[in-house]
Amino acid sequence: MDLAAVLEKSRNLRRERNFNLAFDYIRNVSMDGQSELKELIWQHNPIFWKDISAGICTLTRRRGEDAPLMRELWRNSDFIYRFHRHAPKLPASDVDLRRILNQEMCSLVSETRAIHWIVRDRQGTPWGLLSLCELSIVHKRGEVLLGVVPGGPPGIAAAAMLIMFQFYFQVMKFNKLVSLIHLDNTRSIKGTMHLGFVKEGLLRSHVHDPRTSQFIDMVQLGLLKEDAFRSGNQRLMQRLLRN
Repeated sequence: MDLAAVLEKSRNLRRERNFNLAFDYIRNVSMDGQSELKELIWQHNPIFWKDISAGICTLTRRRGEDAPLMRELWRNSDFIYRFHRHAPKLPASDVDLRRILNQEMCSLVSETRAIHWIVRDRQGTPWGLLSLCELSIVHKRGEVLLGVVPGGPPGIAAAAMLIMFQFYFQVMKFNKLVSLIHLDNTRSIKGTMHLGFVKEGLLRSHVHDPRTSQFIDMVQLGLLKEDAFRSGNQRLMQRLLRN
């Protein structure tokens, strides 16, 4: 069977949220390109769509049902400024927004190069967003964005990152995680470095700030697997991720 037909079949199954069926279909399909098939099997693993829970935090894939939450977060200008200063505007139509969110959620990593989660507490209350962007299967590298509204359980932002570290490095088996932070966001830089990220460089006048209309610097920080599971993070995992 040719690749286009295989992808169309699997896409239809994923649109119906039959992720297990899509996985079984890909595993049993007959294709000439074995390397392509191996990668497709990896991308169709149902774990990409399952909730990830540990301790005080649960990560759930962002989807159409989260449209009201997305509206609420995008109306919070302080949250958006911290999470993504150049976040695109949401579509005016709720129907369009739900369609986009569902399409995004059902897509493969190679199609969107991103994975987006809602950060929730033990009771399922949403507190923010965690996104992996610019994912490169070839280079095993991606960029992380995290935004949490005030008032959440203490440590929930760190817990979300630590859960993601386990998924990213141990399940996806990626090699490096990058965080690009505005130089004026000293609190975020400090918190990110506390989790093991290392400063790799300064990007001078790298982005235009929508509030100040100035071009501002950004700091690039990087994290490797050995940094993600260093002793300090292991202690945090014991404290925040124990059930």
